Amino acid sequence: MEIKFLTQPKEVKLGELLQKRLQEGFHEVHFIAGMVKDSGIEELLDALKIACEHGTLVNFYLGIDRKNTSKDMLSKLLSLGAKLNIHINSDDNKVETRIYLFEKKNGDSYLYLTGGKLSTSGLLESIVTITEIKYNCTDSADKTAFSSAKSSILNGTLPHFQSADLEEIILLAEKGEISARITERKIPNIAEMYGMTGTGMIGEQVYDESASTSTIKLDELADIDIDFDPGISVRKNVQLEAEKEAKREQKEKEDMLKNLKKSATDLDKFFDDKFKDAEISKKPTIHLTDAIDYENMTTLMIETGKIAEKGPDANAFKIPKALADNLNTFFDGMVKTSDLTLKIMDNASDSAQLLEDQEVEFHHSDKGIFIKSHVLNELKPLEGDILRIIKEDEYQFRCEIIRQNTAEYEIWNCYCTNVLKGSKRRFGVI
Repeated sequence: MEIKFLTQPKEVKLGELLQKRLQEGFHEVHFIAGMVKDSGIEELLDALKIACEHGTLVNFYLGIDRKNTSKDMLSKLLSLGAKLNIHINSDDNKVETRIYLFEKKNGDSYLYLTGGKLSTSGLLESIVTITEIKYNCTDSADKTAFSSAKSSILNGTLPHFQSADLEEIILLAEKGEISARITERKIPNIAEMYGMTGTGMIGEQVYDESASTSTIKLDELADIDIDFDPGISVRKNVQLEAEKEAKREQKEKEDMLKNLKKSATDLDKFFDDKFKDAEISKKPTIHLTDAIDYENMTTLMIETGKIAEKGPDANAFKIPKALADNLNTFFDGMVKTSDLTLKIMDNASDSAQLLEDQEVEFHHSDKGIFIKSHVLNELKPLEGDILRIIKEDEYQFRCEIIRQNTAEYEIWNCYCTNVLKGSKRRFGVI
């Protein structure tokens, strides 16, 4: 074992050292950085791409926030094939660790500890001491020492992070936990000039590194073309704009409710004309997302997405995590019983008969709900068809494929009034 204390930037630059190591064919790499900026990841992207292409398993454990980290950069990491684990930093709950491990099963392995952030300045410019510990893993004592150090570090780190895929990164951006992208702009936007720093914003936001939250005097804005009446205070202008926005949103809600009521009326008429003899004991109700009673629902309607053909979840119908977390009570019977039979019907078939699948696999993971049925897979629902899952009792479910080219599709399409976060797919609940 060799231990060195290196000084940046006089003796070495950590960014250049990490780039070099990433291209040396290590078996596995762990980057643990509690404070990370897009610029730091950008410095390493080319070397990370080479490492992933040559079979190195790259693991990231990153502390993220809206100011420093963006959806675009985290998406790039995932596209390279790196495994991503995140911790959302807050003022009173930050991860400060900065450790980089490079493991080679039969060769030299390295452990780096530093105080610098994972950013351009932290990797190249900041004055920090970098501790380099080199282990010769062909030697049994060194191999044991490295394994012990790795286990101790990861066991102390992992409880503070959670794995994240692309869908979860998109959701974080929509919720405002991270920015859609980080950009630099010479002129701050109007909201920032008036002291609105973004608190309470919903949806994807762009964070501008050069924007200032300090007080700006009006005579400093002489060269900026801003259309406002000097006789009205800045705060009054902002208030008026906010009132206009609130009125616009209220009108959109009223228009939406009006259209929903019209759809419901049309649906009632359709049932009266076409299905008078059907066994309908209760008129269904369409709900908006914030009014859905997931605890007492009996039917789920969801547009089908593309079914994966490869991987551990191949040929399985997926309900994304954004909706799946609300369906624990609805699918409780599927979870409890191991002897599950699913009745499936294709409404476009000539006989439209119920087919039974007695070998259904039901899996609820941190990525969503997966229902794997060979009968459902053979019927091949297409993207945009509606899958109607009916809970007949606690342990009995019926599944209907409503094809887009059938008259019945127009009925159930009216119920899919809610859009899944991070997706164009729609769903509805009765």
